[in-house]
Amino acid sequence: MTDCPVVDTSLGKAKGRVLAKATCDDAKQVFAYLGVPFAKPPIGELRFEPPQDAEPWKGILDATKTPPGPIQSAQLVDSLTGYAINIKVADEDLHNTSEDCLYLNVYTNNPNNKANMPVMIWFFGGGFFMGSSDGYHGQVLCGLQDVVLVVPNYRVNVFGWFSMGKNSKYTGNMGLLDQIKAMEWTRDHIRSFGGDPNNVTIFGESAGAASVHCHVLSPMSRGLFHKAISHSGVITSGKAVKENPEDACAPFLEALGIKETEPDIVMKKLKSLPAKDLLDATDKIMMKMVYFWPGVDGKMFSKSPLQMLADADFAPVPYIIGINSTEGRGVLASRHPPSFQEGFTENEATDMVKMTVQMMEKLSPEKMEEVVSQAKEVYMKFYEKDDKMKWSKFASDIAADSAFGSNSIAAATAHAGAGHTTYVYCLEQQLQIHHNPESSKGLKMKHEFCEADHGDDIIFTFGNPFCNWESAKDFKYTDEEKELCLRWMEYLVSFARTGNPNSNRNSKEWPRYKNDKRQHLVVKMPLGEGSDLLLEKSKFWNETFPRIIAKQITRL
Repeated sequence: MTDCPVVDTSLGKAKGRVLAKATCDDAKQVFAYLGVPFAKPPIGELRFEPPQDAEPWKGILDATKTPPGPIQSAQLVDSLTGYAINIKVADEDLHNTSEDCLYLNVYTNNPNNKANMPVMIWFFGGGFFMGSSDGYHGQVLCGLQDVVLVVPNYRVNVFGWFSMGKNSKYTGNMGLLDQIKAMEWTRDHIRSFGGDPNNVTIFGESAGAASVHCHVLSPMSRGLFHKAISHSGVITSGKAVKENPEDACAPFLEALGIKETEPDIVMKKLKSLPAKDLLDATDKIMMKMVYFWPGVDGKMFSKSPLQMLADADFAPVPYIIGINSTEGRGVLASRHPPSFQEGFTENEATDMVKMTVQMMEKLSPEKMEEVVSQAKEVYMKFYEKDDKMKWSKFASDIAADSAFGSNSIAAATAHAGAGHTTYVYCLEQQLQIHHNPESSKGLKMKHEFCEADHGDDIIFTFGNPFCNWESAKDFKYTDEEKELCLRWMEYLVSFARTGNPNSNRNSKEWPRYKNDKRQHLVVKMPLGEGSDLLLEKSKFWNETFPRIIAKQITRL
């Protein structure tokens, strides 16, 4: 049996574990180095503080066990995994979480400091309030492609985003600073694992995709990566960066019964409380639609991300931005009442749309009616008149396009407009594990009108059809899905290697996105090409909707 090589970094030596080969004839042996510390534990006096450099260790680090994920609500984890997103492929306990969480996993097929392979750093999703490095593995990606994969944890919910405002001592954005620290660790130590620190691609999905876009925008991240990929999300998605991140502070302190207002006294109390108390208070205010998210802090962001896009104030790196075709019809739709899958009435759909819009902007009743009326005018032309599911499609597509689609198109347009290399994709492949009970065990089936759901691209990105973890045996993939998976991974790693996703192995050329043609790759077998992705719907969210808001602000 192959033994796992010991790697020697400037912090110390580490020995990982040998992974079983992916279920492909030409798969290489992959070595996993798990739970490598990239920062000091953010506990005690380091709670709510920027991450500090990891300290060296003595002897050989046991890097064979999956580290705990960042502390988070177990109920929220259960609400998504097992229904909508097939993340759990490695038999891990997703409830194994801790405040001491700043560890990363490294996957490589050649831990040799002369291998010089491209490096890909994955930031997980979860709405900035949940998620972990668990479930994102390099067994297949690194087994079939010569690439080094790094998957760090970062702090989420209140532990990652608590802020007292950009003019205070406690500006927030600890989660993004954790990601920067992981990139710095990669720069300094990845050669020991066979990676090239001068060829780093950051990529992620949902909140992880928005995190990637944060780093594309922020001057604090410049030089730490060289290419970027955002799967289903950018930082302007759903107002993911708060203009006033301190807005969550007062409700949070009230939930804890803290009445003091002097920042240092408040912080002293917060650092002394059990982590569970802070998490419970966070869950309480979330029930009132109050969230801890990244914010304009004067450091990561000196101005709003929308303004940075308008000013073309971002890193000139090659960038892939993509969405899935029906992101609102599965994961997001899981929050809808049972009548959603039977077919909403117009009134039910209207109520859902108002809830979606209200999360984005507090509108007066007359302006809300104007938004809904104009949304119907744009959207309903895309559905058949006698389709009993048309109102369910309308409500779910509004949720998806307002959160993911329109913002992704705007970001791609800005990046391409500045003359930077840009590629866009839309995943349209419908996965049978979500629609055929014989293909999966333990997943609820989704409605037929759900084509490619939020998170489906993760399955192709990490090669789930070729995993041989014990729990992966519960899922069966078609030959078509397997072929698409191989082609997709080839595109991604070719991009990570050269900045161009095209290679000799993929006969279908992925066209570069340019604002005069607006071409994109259709990710479905057979692979295709499209243009003007979400053009009319994006114009509604990026032009019409802001005009309605501006009119309200002017009137007020």
